[in-house]
Formats: sequence, structure tokens, C-alpha cells
Amino acid sequence: MSRPPSPMLSVPEKKTAAAELFRDRHFFNSAFFTDLREARASLSAPSSQATTQDASFRRALLLRYHRLLASPRDDPCDFDDDLAFTWHDAFRPHLRRTAASLRFEKAAVVFNVGAASSRIAAAVDRAAEGGVKAACGEFQRAAGAFRAAGQMMEGEVEDTVDMGPEASAMLERLMLAQAQECCFERALAAGTSSAACSKVAKQAALYYEEAYASLVIPPLQNHFERSWVAHILLKAALFNAEASYRYAIELHEKTEIGEEIARLQFGINAIVDAKKAARGAPGSLYDAASRLEQDMNQNLERALNENNRIYLLRVPAAKLLAPLPAASLVRSASLSETLDVKTETGNQSS
Repeated sequence: MSRPPSPMLSVPEKKTAAAELFRDRHFFNSAFFTDLREARASLSAPSSQATTQDASFRRALLLRYHRLLASPRDDPCDFDDDLAFTWHDAFRPHLRRTAASLRFEKAAVVFNVGAASSRIAAAVDRAAEGGVKAACGEFQRAAGAFRAAGQMMEGEVEDTVDMGPEASAMLERLMLAQAQECCFERALAAGTSSAACSKVAKQAALYYEEAYASLVIPPLQNHFERSWVAHILLKAALFNAEASYRYAIELHEKTEIGEEIARLQFGINAIVDAKKAARGAPGSLYDAASRLEQDMNQNLERALNENNRIYLLRVPAAKLLAPLPAASLVRSASLSETLDVKTETGNQSS
């Protein structure tokens, strides 16, 4: 049985201030440097605000600028020695950093490529034909971008919270969680076995749990909106419950009713506890959790009745249950894939 697609998170872009790349007018007539200046200006112009601009067009601008910035040149001209780039924190825009570092500039651009990719993925209609595959590919591309941005910032004297090692790892995990969720939706739609669906759901839960664990400790604690933390907490519980629910269906077919009851009780408790703690999550996500809770309660009632009337099996305690198996079907895109507008990372998932 398939379920309606649940909401996904997208990452806001870092905002930037205008930067004069070359003050030596001797080079102003160079076609290459004219293109480079115009590409940089397109990122900070008021008319190019990421919140209103089409995400695909925005990503194309970012990729063009990065390509120009990283391209080899034969001429001896270099950037101004005192050149400074200013970028604002994506999640706390009042925080900003200015640095005379091309590595910082490139990392910020790659971060924004990831943000644009996440916005593209979150906007995909996953109920439409090919939608799940497209969203899955874009989330994997976003994961690769955030990982690359964090790696590019290694060795910088001072980094920013949103591109620091903790945030980069958390965002990569979140994007992989959402890509894995797409794989779960595709598995359900394809009629994949309950045991296989349970493994896919469990891995999505693990990715969400890893992201959540980073959000509740410094330096990320209180840096992100509470709605983000609530969303990720509820998603982790939802997919732990999905894994238990699908695994319990398999147990019922094998008449292993005692463990089926324990798995269902575990999943229901996970949802109930998360719904209490996840204040601020989207209403549609609460609805999805409530629907799953209802389905699990129905199966639990059936299993309890059958066990009391027929099987009389002992129900194991939750702490004695073995961890459910997991199977990851996604990976972070490589930097070359992330920066290639023609790359379709969705083809990489199974």
C-alpha cells in the first residue's frame, strides 16, 4: 500500500554582497574577465534573489560562475591581493563573514548549488511519473554539494557555522535521508516485498536520526529553526515506525505473532512520543504519522486477538528485539557530478 508523498526540507541559499574582482582597469576589456565580473554580479544583484528566482535558473548561474572561477587562464592577471568576499550564514542571515579567500568563495558557491538542488528536489511532484526518480537524484546531488563545501572549508582559519564540518555532515545526512525516502516511495509503488521495504525505511530512519543528533548539540543547537528540528525528529520516528510496520507484516505471514506484536508496539510508541515532542512540524507530516499509527493499531489489534485465541505466544520485551536490518540505496554525488548540469544522479539509485 502506497502513501501520499510527505513534505521535504530545502536549504536556503547564502546571500552575498557585491565584490569588485579586479580594480586594475587594464584588464576590464578582457572578454574572460568581463564574463567573470558579470557572473559574480548576477549572484548579488537584487533582481537575482534566490527566494524568487527559478531554482534551475539560479543553479545555472552558480555553475557558470564557478566554472569561470575555476577555469585555467593563460594570462598573468590575478585577483586583487586585498580582494574580500562577503557571505551571510544561510540559516542566520544576520551573521556574515568576509574573507580574502578564493577557497571561501568557491565553497560558498558550491553550498548554494546544493541549496538550489535541494529546492529543485523539494518542489518535484513525486506523485507524477518520474517524479520520485528526479527528486531522488537532486537530493543526492545536494548531499554531494554540502559535503564538498565542508571539505573545501577545511584548513580555513575561520569557518562559518553553516559550512563548518558539523553542519556540512548534518546537511549531507539530511539530503541522503530524503533521497532514501524517495527510494522507499518507489519501492512501495513497485509492490516490493514488505521485508525489502522495511530495510529501505530503516535506512531512511538512520539517516534522519544522524541529522537530528547533530541538531541538538553545539554548535548546531539553536542555530536552525525549531520547525526544522521538529520535522527531522518526526521523520526519524515515522520511518522507524514504517520499518517496524513492514517487518511486522512479514512476521505475520510467517505466523511469528509474538514478535509481530512487539514490533508494532515499538513503532506505535515511537510515533506517539515523537508527535508530542515534534512541535512545529508541518501538519501534513503529523497527518502522515497519524495514518501510519492507525494502520499499525489495526494490525496490532488483529495480532493480539489471534494470539489470545490461537497462538498464545510470548511477546518479547522491546529491549530484547534485535535491530532491524537496513539497506542504503543512495550516495552523495561526487564534486564533478555536483558541478555538471547534465548529470542525473537519480540514475545511480536502485
